[in-house]
Amino acid sequence: MNSLCSIHPTKNAHWFCPKCRQMFCSDCIVKLDGGPIGSKKIVRFCPKCTVETEWIGGTDVIRPFWERLPKFFIYPLAPGTLIYMAFLALGSLITWSWIVQLVCWALMLNYAYAALQRTVMGNLLPPPIWDESVVKDFAQVFKQIGLYFVLFFLIVFISGHLGVLITYVFILAALYLLPSMIIILVNTRSLMTALNPAAFLALPLKIGKGYMIMFIFLSLLFFAPYALLNFISAFSPPFLYKYILALAQNYYTLISYHLMGYVLLQYHKEIGLDISIDDIRDSSAPQKEKADDPATLELKRVEVLCREGKLDEAIDHIHQWRDSGGPLNTELSQRYYDLLKSRGRTQEIQNFGPEYLSLLVDQGNKNKALEVFHECCSADAKPAASAKILFKIGEWLADTGKPKEAIRVLSGMTKAYPDSPDVPMAYFRAAQLYHDRLMDGARAKKILEQIIQKYPDHKMIQKFKTFRDHIKN
Repeated sequence: MNSLCSIHPTKNAHWFCPKCRQMFCSDCIVKLDGGPIGSKKIVRFCPKCTVETEWIGGTDVIRPFWERLPKFFIYPLAPGTLIYMAFLALGSLITWSWIVQLVCWALMLNYAYAALQRTVMGNLLPPPIWDESVVKDFAQVFKQIGLYFVLFFLIVFISGHLGVLITYVFILAALYLLPSMIIILVNTRSLMTALNPAAFLALPLKIGKGYMIMFIFLSLLFFAPYALLNFISAFSPPFLYKYILALAQNYYTLISYHLMGYVLLQYHKEIGLDISIDDIRDSSAPQKEKADDPATLELKRVEVLCREGKLDEAIDHIHQWRDSGGPLNTELSQRYYDLLKSRGRTQEIQNFGPEYLSLLVDQGNKNKALEVFHECCSADAKPAASAKILFKIGEWLADTGKPKEAIRVLSGMTKAYPDSPDVPMAYFRAAQLYHDRLMDGARAKKILEQIIQKYPDHKMIQKFKTFRDHIKN
């Protein structure tokens, strides 16, 4: 059962504080730069105790493999990987040399081993074809051949001494446990460990139903090339037939080993593997996690206070942060504003409203900005916002079908900031609203005559005159 975040009970937790013994999700945890200079390592701390936390696994980070099946089929299609598989498939055309075919098979299998090992450690990208693990250490390949030889010897021995029924039971059991043996072989590099019943029987038990689902999927992948072969055999020439079969086998082999590696990654806690969240990578783009900025750090401290029911203390904490010159981002500003509303601090809402409005307008957050504007106005005083902010609010009110309210805001802006360079455009916008929305041409024309007379050198003067003449006609 997954643990839940102590601050956000609907989110899975994957960080544990050894001091307060509480668990947190990634949104709550405090991320700071740490490690040696230049390493850019992120160290994660408890938002309450500022003690370094421990990763307890990440269900949110590592999705169940059955929820990301399409990505397994995309995995081998990286350009370098696809070229490598296509090149090795050419070995199938050299029918006069079984050695060449064996070398191509060994190279592909070694590449699949490297993919499995990278996947287990959280790297969900195919290995570069020039990676040392791809072209060296072929001992793993020979060990897998040895594994097959031992299983074949046991099948022959059982069939000769214990009868057909026991032989079939053994074959079915061996096929079911083969993925477990291969996984253990790749991770321990020991053939003896892979053949140890205590090891290959324990792995499926630890993984549970996930192992059964993986086995079914691997079985389908095993037969997929032959299904493809049956489909194309009727209309493809022999040489193309062989090449496509070899390429399909390479493709599905790589998917199979990547899948086995991912299953280990998904169940790393059950198996006892030490995986770090920093190692998990599922994109070719850089995924460097950044340390929290000062405002985000402050927000996380405030969230802890709110969770503990200390709302007034949280407000005072933000007051101290602002007084010391600390910056406010969108999230912290919204939290502060919501706290002021919840505690009924009307005067403080009026004081903070213009600052919050400015931030929302700069970000183009229309709905939230209009909501805050109306709330500030309903508190018996209009927010002392700048001319630019009030002009934008007027525009947005017009866009939302409130022309009369928009005109009131624009009119208030021209009175509060008569020297603002936005005043002529505010008058012009009001004239448009009177004409287009309120059907009051006379009022619109009067406003246009005033701004033409008062601002004869304005850069939009020709547009003002054109609109006035349009009303006249």
